Amino acid sequence: MKYLSLENNKIVNQISISNVDITEPRFSINSSSQKILVTAKEGNFIEENKILLKKNVKFSSNNFSIESDNVTFDRVKQTAFSEQKSVFKSNKTTISSEGFNIYDNGNKIKFFGNSVIILK
Repeated sequence: MKYLSLENNKIVNQISISNVDITEPRFSINSSSQKILVTAKEGNFIEENKILLKKNVKFSSNNFSIESDNVTFDRVKQTAFSEQKSVFKSNKTTISSEGFNIYDNGNKIKFFGNSVIILK
């Protein structure tokens, strides 16, 4: 009688589970005077309508752009808030600040913290 020996080779599937809710999110803020496109590399829901946007967050319109790394965006109120280093650029102005607040449906932007303004 012959016996056949089978070795069990276990194949382990490695599944990486991401802690990111949204990959490359895209939103817009529709102000009365312009449309502001919001993009990032990652996003996580904080609440139903609030999203923490992370990595290369950019707000851009025909008139300006703002770049930062961590921004809280409210989809319903059309607002955005950051306490991270931010850079605002427009045609003749650059503002580096420690944070910003976009409110009033994108019609107003407040910069706070130590800020540097360069006018060209």
